[in-house]
Amino acid sequence: SLGVELNADGSIIPSSILVTPSMIQVDYRLSYDQVDEMLDEGVGYTEEWQIGAMLEAATKRRAHRVAHGSTEGMVPFPIPKGVVSAEYDEEKGDYDVSLKIETTHNSGANVTLEGEGDDPYASPVSSSQLIVTEMMIMAGEAIGKWHQAQTTQEITASDGLVQLPNELKLPYRRQPAPDFKSREAESRHMDFLYAMNKRYPHAWYARRFFNSVQVSEDAGPHFGMGLACYVQWTSPIRRLTDLQVHAALKRYLRKKRINLLIQKGIPIPADIASMDVGCDITQLREYINTASEEKDNSITSSDKVKESLKFKTVDYIDYSSGLGMIFAARPIQSSSSSYWHLEYIRRLVDESIDEVMFESVVLGCVNQERCQYAIYVYALGLEHRYVSETGKLEEGKKLWLKVSSVNPKMGLLTFSLASKSGGIHAQPTSAPAA
Repeated sequence: SLGVELNADGSIIPSSILVTPSMIQVDYRLSYDQVDEMLDEGVGYTEEWQIGAMLEAATKRRAHRVAHGSTEGMVPFPIPKGVVSAEYDEEKGDYDVSLKIETTHNSGANVTLEGEGDDPYASPVSSSQLIVTEMMIMAGEAIGKWHQAQTTQEITASDGLVQLPNELKLPYRRQPAPDFKSREAESRHMDFLYAMNKRYPHAWYARRFFNSVQVSEDAGPHFGMGLACYVQWTSPIRRLTDLQVHAALKRYLRKKRINLLIQKGIPIPADIASMDVGCDITQLREYINTASEEKDNSITSSDKVKESLKFKTVDYIDYSSGLGMIFAARPIQSSSSSYWHLEYIRRLVDESIDEVMFESVVLGCVNQERCQYAIYVYALGLEHRYVSETGKLEEGKKLWLKVSSVNPKMGLLTFSLASKSGGIHAQPTSAPAA
């Protein structure tokens, strides 16, 4: 577990950071919707005051990061994303497919959108989502700051007793700041889109300025987060590299504890295995036990100790292999999500006797010669490509498009202009069974 204290401006007090093994006793679970309801009704500020306190801290953290240039400030209205769920129904012998449109990572302004540009299909901005998002990001910054404050302990001898080498390496995520100066014309156009309240086109256009994220064992700033350092480690159940960080941290803390026991002349506990610390401690255990029993001071030279004891690495934690597996899995995950998204649309088409049409907005031009545009389909939470049938289109222009063809297995979906507005878009976002 990690604990921190915050300054009034939301920044972390470095000296307050605590990293420790812990046991968590869960009294009861709360869903995101339940927490939002508790905050709306005031319960989150009275009986469950901790929730309200966390929201206050999360709000400070968001403001702090925005003040340091995070993307939440640069892109206050991100494009939502449709998340499709498919669950097998044994009685039907088929999958039930449902769609929920989420504001990506709750990265927009923490207020309900009002006025022109409202998106009635996207889930409302959630206070509970803000809490979780900001607390996870805060933990990523805090562990980086804590890590940089740790001192690397080499193999040393203390009163004739050797100490375990203890060096912690973490995979810092770094992102260089955009180069606006060399792209002045594009930067002005992005500002123009924002000034004209073209929210989704602005969010789409801003992506071209973002540099790719780099992973390195050397700490560095992360522009998108608005942080001086950041380590991703808060989701060990679903992300391999996060699990690797947890393992590395636990090994580091165990080694510190073992070295403290050695200094006190206490034998290494029998239930500590070599894998628990990441190196072979068989020789060290024998040496410490012998020295502890016989009080033999004949070995006092650090050089002799280093020569006689070797700490062979056990189950080396390779962050690059973890990242490689994640990168390899992403295309599969993306392909699966795309398939079910298209399957959801196919079912809508098959079940409808009328044109299946959706309101869309033009995000920007992809290919001027072909009149190909990036569009966002509100009711589907879908970004797609559309070849204009009427020539040039302006960014932010609203279009009613019908599904011309859809083939989930081939990954194909095409739109064309609808004969009229209205239709299937007014129905609930839950596709019928095939």
